[in-house]
Amino acid sequence: MTMGFSLGLGRGRLALGGLLITLLALLAPGHEATAQQGQGQGQYLTEAAARLSKLIARANQDGFTLTDNNFSIGGGWLKQSQTNWVPLYTLTLQAGKKYRFIASGDADARDVDLEVQDLNGKRFAADEGTEPDAVVNFTPTVTQKYLVRVRLYDSDKQLPCVCIAVVLQAK
Repeated sequence: MTMGFSLGLGRGRLALGGLLITLLALLAPGHEATAQQGQGQGQYLTEAAARLSKLIARANQDGFTLTDNNFSIGGGWLKQSQTNWVPLYTLTLQAGKKYRFIASGDADARDVDLEVQDLNGKRFAADEGTEPDAVVNFTPTVTQKYLVRVRLYDSDKQLPCVCIAVVLQAK
């Protein structure tokens, strides 16, 4: 079972505390993980957010920021699969603007992949490396809606993981 969530963030800042509270509420009972002595799913969200925060800091250094009053973040509780891409969100991207999409998983995630495609399924950009983080830079040539999908390709002991993805735009 896959559980998705999304949250729009404004003011160009990642309000991590508020994000964690919201996401913890969404990951409440009903999805028990078996890893790490049953300490609860909140720790998985914290782990994924910590990894993602480092990627956001690097993106900020490269001139990418969260965009005011626009969708910024989405994620879910994903099962490991080499074939199952999970759609996270659809958003309109502007032609000629540079975007960076980043995704991370919790400490059990070994390989998180991310792709950007149009609504007809044509892939425009992807990161299918073998890392627990994914980074995709994409500058669309056409203003249109695009779909962002993630995949938990590999995880420790085939455990499900919290995976979070963020979109940033060049200044």
